[in-house]
Amino acid sequence: MNKILVADVPQMDARYAAALGGCEIEFVRTLAQARQALGGARHDLVVIGVYFDDSRMFDLMRVLRTDPRHAETPILCVRGRPGLAAVSTRTLEDSVKALGAREFIDLVSEEDGERILREAAGRLISSGSPTSGGTP
Repeated sequence: MNKILVADVPQMDARYAAALGGCEIEFVRTLAQARQALGGARHDLVVIGVYFDDSRMFDLMRVLRTDPRHAETPILCVRGRPGLAAVSTRTLEDSVKALGAREFIDLVSEEDGERILREAAGRLISSGSPTSGGTP
């Protein structure tokens, strides 16, 4: 079973659970909780919401990319709730990819967001690690 760390706001939990059913999902709400979770078991994928811990998505990405244990762990960034109107999807996508995320999904504008999230997670898990167990 694939292990996924999800760092986002609680309002997104049901959406992640629906999209990533069959995976072991560990939810964290703060950067401190994320660091603690990353110090334990290996994760096949880390999903980070734009609004995680008062918009600390980029901070968590830096933690992941500067720690050799997690340097190759696939990161999927997600905007699942409206906000940041002044920041375009393209700007967010370019920014997260520059910091090492493999993909960015704007679920706010997607009608079939759970399917898109599930497919992206499956792609990233299968490409992320030779020991990963396949798609969610």
